[in-house]
Amino acid sequence: MKAFLNLPWSIQKQDPLWVPPILSEQRRILDPRTGPFFDYGAAQYFLALRDGRPVGRISAHVNPRYEERHDPGTGFFGFFECIDDPGVSNALFDAAAHWLGARGKHRILGPLSFSIYDEVGILVEGFDSLPVILHAHNPPYYQDLLLSWGFRKAIDWYAFRVTQRDIDAEAMEKRLRTIMRGGDLVLVSPTVRDFSTRADEVMEIFNESWDDNWGHVPFTRKEFHHIFRQLRPILRPEMIHLVLDQGRIVAFAINIPDLNPAIQRLNGRLTPWGILRLLYEARLKPLKKARVLLLGVRRPYQGRMLHHALILRTYLQIVRTTSCEVCDCSLIVESLGHFIRTVERFGGKRYKTFRLFEREI
Repeated sequence: MKAFLNLPWSIQKQDPLWVPPILSEQRRILDPRTGPFFDYGAAQYFLALRDGRPVGRISAHVNPRYEERHDPGTGFFGFFECIDDPGVSNALFDAAAHWLGARGKHRILGPLSFSIYDEVGILVEGFDSLPVILHAHNPPYYQDLLLSWGFRKAIDWYAFRVTQRDIDAEAMEKRLRTIMRGGDLVLVSPTVRDFSTRADEVMEIFNESWDDNWGHVPFTRKEFHHIFRQLRPILRPEMIHLVLDQGRIVAFAINIPDLNPAIQRLNGRLTPWGILRLLYEARLKPLKKARVLLLGVRRPYQGRMLHHALILRTYLQIVRTTSCEVCDCSLIVESLGHFIRTVERFGGKRYKTFRLFEREI
């Protein structure tokens, strides 16, 4: 496992845009004793060795909750890293496919590490900028390695960025008031402590609102609380927006500072000093780059343009109270045309594409 965890350094350490993962967190995710995925799923890890030296890695995994909702014949691969050698990558894909085939799977899909809401896909466009927090990054040749084994595109996920600060704030405020007019709807930004007590409500809304999303598998309570524990130390109350109807959450948006420049400097090791540095960057340092991470609207309210209200509130708050230069909106699957058009209406420009691949086995 140590070799599996450390392998990305031998592949990507020379890339100035690569952000090393936090090793302790990766170990927790991959360990069947601590990873929330293993409450229901199973996985196998493979290392490719050349002359005793690790030169590639891959995971193969099966997800019974995906099979119940979508396709019982699909298995997955993830955590893929490899030198630029089709012989090595083909051996890895063969090993993953063999493991999945022995479990009755006839299609391999990935990379997913482990779910559609973790790091997803191979970066195929947008190699000229640092990834934001929780984004994948890889050398351009990875796509060639997948294609050489016979993989084909399954679907793309997009990242958009908004950089325009010269906005008509008065018109945006008017639009926001119009959306919120009528009924008992209230738009608030709670404290992190108050928001934390309502995590289960947020999970319920997310699972409900994204139920039709491509490849969606609802979060389990353990999965969502694992994510929430990771996010809680870096949340800023002014970047959390809730729409309440008589006190009940009906829509939410969670935005976070992009900590990847600071995480990159840690080089995978989360020391006490590193933790303090991240907390400073997250909570106190003037915001330079933000990510719109999660957004959801309860189904009965989805015709009331509340997603527009949340985006307007986020945009106005960032422009008025911060010196933020970039706001990343991601990841958005290519099939969500209406949501893509909404982001583009607010000035979003696509700048990264992450691709999932599939092949019959």
